[in-house]
Amino acid sequence: YSAWLSERVQRPQFCPGETAGDRMVPTQPLVLEGRLTSAESERLLNTRRIQEHVDHAIRAGDKTSAVGDLCSIQYVAAKVAADDVSDLLREYSAAIERFPDQASALGEFAAFVGRNLDALRQKIPTAPFQFALQEPDTSGPYQSIKRLAERGGDPLIAIAGASGAENAARLVHWRGKPQQSDPCQLTIREHEGCVNAVAFSPCGKWVASGSGDMTIKICSAGTGEVKCTLTGHSGEVTSV
Repeated sequence: YSAWLSERVQRPQFCPGETAGDRMVPTQPLVLEGRLTSAESERLLNTRRIQEHVDHAIRAGDKTSAVGDLCSIQYVAAKVAADDVSDLLREYSAAIERFPDQASALGEFAAFVGRNLDALRQKIPTAPFQFALQEPDTSGPYQSIKRLAERGGDPLIAIAGASGAENAARLVHWRGKPQQSDPCQLTIREHEGCVNAVAFSPCGKWVASGSGDMTIKICSAGTGEVKCTLTGHSGEVTSV
């Protein structure tokens, strides 16, 4: 724990208005100081809340808590800020397996993160919110950012025309944006050469890719992480 957190853990109250029964991670905020849209030097993330709560909720079968966080743009932004995007994608995969009746909603958010993976890893504070705003109006990410903007409280999260957006909107509103979701589910950039062939495992959890860099990579279809790299080819790989 940081000195800040250690000091507050020993207090009668961790957060304003907290009761003795609230000394639980799920009730703690994602950000202890500053806002999710604040610069890294101006905020203090609640890393324990961000890194542990959803994983524990999935393992415990707490569908409400797990899905509530995973289908929240604030939680996505917190994982991005904590540089835990790969872990976030693992949580989506685990939650979809644990709560199959929520696969549609969870899969929509997982695809949202997966197709914006490269940009999200740049850790630009407002990027998750801007990308959510660019999603179709009926999508989960857009509805999440809309609810957040209407609640107000952060001048950087405002949508023109929404309640709580009295000042000029700080996010760019895309007029005439497509109202169909992008079919891209995940961006994987691991090869040093062009990709010539791709194949999925029978279970659908792994993807093999052959490249002009003379390697085959086996990656997770959920997170894009490389499981192993097969070398030894004398030329580019054209089929797998």
